[in-house]
Amino acid sequence: MSRKNALKRTMKLLVLVGLLALTASIALAQEGATATRGERNETARPLPAAIEGLKLDAPATADAEATAARRLEPSLRGATGRQRVIVRLTQPAAAEAADASAQGLARQAAQVQQSAVIGAARALDANARVLGTLKIVLNAVMLDIDAAALPALAADPNVASISLVRDYEVDLSETVEYIGATAVQEMGYDGTGVVVAIIDSGIDYTHEAFGGSGDPADFAGNDPTIIEPGTFPTDKVIGGYDFVGSNWPNTAEEPDPDPLDDGAGGGHGTHVADITGGKLGVAPGVKFYALKVCSSVSTSCSGVAMMQALEFSVDPNGDGNTADHVDVLNMSIGSPYGDPRYDDTSAAVNNASAVGVLTVASSGNSGDKPYAHGTPGAATTALSVAQTEVPSALQDIMEVVAPEAIAGQYPAVWQPWSVPLSESGAVEGPLQYGDTDGDNLDGCAPFDGDMTGMIVLVDRGACNFTLKISNISQAGALAGIIGLVAPGDPFTGSDGGDRPIDIPGFMISQAHSDMLKDGLEEGEVIVRFDPANGISLVGHIVGSSSRGPATGTNEAGPDIGAPGASVSALAGTGTGTEVFGGTSGAAPMVTGSAALLMDAYPDRSWAEIRAILMNTAETDIMLAPELFGGTLAPISRIGGGEVRVDRALASPLAAWDRNDLAGTLSFGFHEVTGQTDLIKRVTIRNYSNRPISLRSEIEYRFDNDTNGEVRVTAPSWFTVPANGSTTVPVRLFIRPLLNRPLHEWVLNSGDQGANGNALTEVEYDGYIHFIGVGANAQNAMIHVPWHVLPRGAGEVQTGFVRQTSSGWARNVGLSEVYIDTYSLLGTSPEQPKPPINVGANAAPADLRYFGVQTYPVPAGFCSNNDSFVMAFAINTWDRQSHVNVVEFDVYLDTNSDGEPDYVVFNFDLSLSGSLSDGRNVTWVADLASGASDAFFFTGHNTNSGNTVLTFCAEQIGMSGDDLLTTSMNVDVYAYDWYYRAGVIDSIEGMNVVPLGERYFTVFANGDAGYTTLPPRSPRTGFSIVDFGDQMNETETGVLWLYGPGAPNEVRTWIIQP
Repeated sequence: MSRKNALKRTMKLLVLVGLLALTASIALAQEGATATRGERNETARPLPAAIEGLKLDAPATADAEATAARRLEPSLRGATGRQRVIVRLTQPAAAEAADASAQGLARQAAQVQQSAVIGAARALDANARVLGTLKIVLNAVMLDIDAAALPALAADPNVASISLVRDYEVDLSETVEYIGATAVQEMGYDGTGVVVAIIDSGIDYTHEAFGGSGDPADFAGNDPTIIEPGTFPTDKVIGGYDFVGSNWPNTAEEPDPDPLDDGAGGGHGTHVADITGGKLGVAPGVKFYALKVCSSVSTSCSGVAMMQALEFSVDPNGDGNTADHVDVLNMSIGSPYGDPRYDDTSAAVNNASAVGVLTVASSGNSGDKPYAHGTPGAATTALSVAQTEVPSALQDIMEVVAPEAIAGQYPAVWQPWSVPLSESGAVEGPLQYGDTDGDNLDGCAPFDGDMTGMIVLVDRGACNFTLKISNISQAGALAGIIGLVAPGDPFTGSDGGDRPIDIPGFMISQAHSDMLKDGLEEGEVIVRFDPANGISLVGHIVGSSSRGPATGTNEAGPDIGAPGASVSALAGTGTGTEVFGGTSGAAPMVTGSAALLMDAYPDRSWAEIRAILMNTAETDIMLAPELFGGTLAPISRIGGGEVRVDRALASPLAAWDRNDLAGTLSFGFHEVTGQTDLIKRVTIRNYSNRPISLRSEIEYRFDNDTNGEVRVTAPSWFTVPANGSTTVPVRLFIRPLLNRPLHEWVLNSGDQGANGNALTEVEYDGYIHFIGVGANAQNAMIHVPWHVLPRGAGEVQTGFVRQTSSGWARNVGLSEVYIDTYSLLGTSPEQPKPPINVGANAAPADLRYFGVQTYPVPAGFCSNNDSFVMAFAINTWDRQSHVNVVEFDVYLDTNSDGEPDYVVFNFDLSLSGSLSDGRNVTWVADLASGASDAFFFTGHNTNSGNTVLTFCAEQIGMSGDDLLTTSMNVDVYAYDWYYRAGVIDSIEGMNVVPLGERYFTVFANGDAGYTTLPPRSPRTGFSIVDFGDQMNETETGVLWLYGPGAPNEVRTWIIQP
């Protein structure tokens, strides 16, 4: 039983012990009796307002203005002041047209529409400013406009939707040879004739890597706002544009024609371009367009500029003809947990592909966290890139010398902004956790104690990694260790600039940090770091590389991996280089690889290039060294494998999903109550002049996936004709049995929200290998990754007799299911879906039901006094892959003065928009002081519409004395903070009295409020106890939540008073 479920059962028992009336009711239920209600009549007990409010007096109608309101993002409804918006129009974008002629007509139609809408906008707001227009990747106008004009503009029949502009963050030597690029170059292919757009912070075209002078004075003397004669464009960087200027975001965008990579925040794009196609890059023959969308003074990238750059990439000369589109577009930028269904940049990437552009994008640097895979990399047509280790990378070792109980070698990640062991030499000393007085456990303050000769362990969080190690260094320690406080692999922390740092610094996992702390409780712990103990990491995924699947779609991703720490050009230095890592450095390795193939095979489509890179990648990629129990990287971490462009060049075959052209067969997420059959069709293309006979082999990535509950089949033998293609079916059968169930579902958004191992435990994945056989083999060997996420689900059937408030429930599914019951306080009808979903920049969070349950707890659980725990149950019409992307806000007016005093809400444990922790908790904010605290994880099984927010009485200024006495007003809102769409839905006007729930479910098996039903269970009786007093005025019955998996996750029982 999970920690959450065990806690709930404990609290239910406390209810039984503490309340004699409830105990008596349960006894009655077990005897088959029905609890009676107190005296009441219609005058004393009118129909609750929530029920009465659901009844319509007449059929609903909507005028034009009311209908138009649906076209506005929720946060723009009633907004004030100036807003930066994307106005998408009803005519299709040119990229959606079938051919050049149709594209021309589409551009003309878009121009007419845009002129009309711009005119309408200026008629509504004379100061409306056009930020940009798009005709190809989207038919849209970007405006700076008074919010008061938006409702009327939305009513314009030319307008499809209006949404806020969203901004983004930016996430060679040995590596070029390692991925096979040197061998391809030696065969005469270097990317010549291929044009690559770098959407980033610009390019320092004065650097020698791009054929520049190499003189730093030329960079220093270059005015980045104008083009000095003879400086730009160059033979290498043939064009581009600066869509943001040098001062954004401190000022508005100030576009200019010079895309020089300048400023303290710059340099990112120069690194990316050099890795892709600088003198020593993967494809040194390519030409570049430098499209500057990222700030010169920060890591931010403008959403307006991003869309304009995408438009530029498909029509560089702006004549409306996309024949001059770039071949490859590199985007080493993105946002974690992005949902490609609702991200406008993802929509634009898909449309760019429609005219022939391959987009290569970073997967992100959020680590091994389920659903952290970022957009636009998660776009259907993008080639998203994970980061693997460079060949020379070594795994540092933390050796615990004593005590014997924990002695051994453990992985540690050296931090490159600290002193390397090669300079410090081996270090060994006693371990100290935090300061000597037991404080400063996170190392964010200077240490008071003398740490001379010690190795100091501190917790991650609250300040820069560099500040922690700097403080440890200044205290005289030999070395510093940062211990993670959440599941996940240690990684290279960012350089916050804190100095001095005169010692080595390392990061270790939460498990190993906890092990050291436990050892300290028993006595002295001696730790050693020795440079002679490193283990090669070639062929390993980097711990910080983001993991899929994609939020919302559950499509597998990332697609491919590449080394991401190449030595590349340093902007402003003329000739200087430095190590540039992360998936931002991995993506251009793949971009360059794609350019080499396009040079060799100019007639192949972007989809074929993407597929063959994935088909021929190296699949033997590890998560961690075998010495530390490392396993193979799952498909949702590495996709097709680590890029090998020489294999791709030599392969006579390519294979892809026939329907969406993807290189991975993503079978998605499924609630499984019985047998489920799925099918994909794979197109295999033969580029040779001879037919190729193939046999297929099915690989399951992990041994525990081979028990038969999930089985993949493909034709065992077939032939692909010369210079032709064939399509073969790949079938996936999900066949769980009572004695052969699917993997136990252990994945949730709370305490397991950042645990990649939990995802690995429940997904099934592997490769389908197609291998040449017989005389027509031609050494053909390609593979296609496959992935499915099936959840064993219960299927609850019920019967209910309203007159007796009793009934039965049974589970006809093949997996255990829980029933978690609440009193139903509020409901909300399903909202009409917006006319355009793709690219709407709004997360799905359509409220359906809201309920409450109170649990009295003794002193010592929440505080030193008797108290209570309250849980709010929220069910939505939509499911959320991970609740990190949607926020539910429950406002509480605890003194009934009409103003909220507290807000209960779910958010990442980091309480940061970067979602850096990955575990979602229930925060309670005191609106008077602004302080927040969290006592519980958020209850949410991934891919679920059920969310439970749990908190203690003390968090809202109450105690056990408030049970059955204090009433508070309650309003709940679904809030999209991720896309900045604001409030999406609400249920208002409710009230709650702690333990004032009128209706309570008890089961004939002795469980109260919560029970589990085994697979294929017989009927279990239940009664809904009515305590009579209507303390919660809007309470109308009970709300049942099913989990961890169920096709229908919710059931309500409306009890007529």
